[in-house]
Amino acid sequence: MTNSIHRQFIAIFMLLIVVSCGFHLRGMTNLSFKTISIEGKELSFSNNLKKILKTNNIGIIPPTENPDLSLELLSEESEKRILSLSGQGLVREFEIFYRIRYRSKTSGSEIWSQENILETRKDFTYSDSNLIGKEEEEKQLSENMRSEVITNLFNQIQLTKNN
Repeated sequence: MTNSIHRQFIAIFMLLIVVSCGFHLRGMTNLSFKTISIEGKELSFSNNLKKILKTNNIGIIPPTENPDLSLELLSEESEKRILSLSGQGLVREFEIFYRIRYRSKTSGSEIWSQENILETRKDFTYSDSNLIGKEEEEKQLSENMRSEVITNLFNQIQLTKNN
């Protein structure tokens, strides 16, 4: 009996903690535009960006249909640089970059914004003795960087329309 009361007390206590900290499920973002056109190059993250837009009830339409916001994807780049070497001249650490270039315009404007650049960088150690593991780590870091840039791009286009 006391064990059951103890469990109930813990459950209620945990519920109070969650409620009191302001926790709530993330819902859809309220955007001030309902339609967007995506122009320019088809980049590796284009499909994921379209999914995010659709999830937030943003219609993706052709530029000829006068969208509330036009987004032009200009380019994406990935780069890998040696960050440090061991005493024997072997690579110990890499730095990888991922950047995209884009510009936008609102429905009331005929002029595109200046080119914007979103960039992310990550460092990772390297070891010839764990080649497969390090290649997988680099691949995972690259995917995470792409996701980070998509999130940042989504946040930027929210600000574009609101200003």
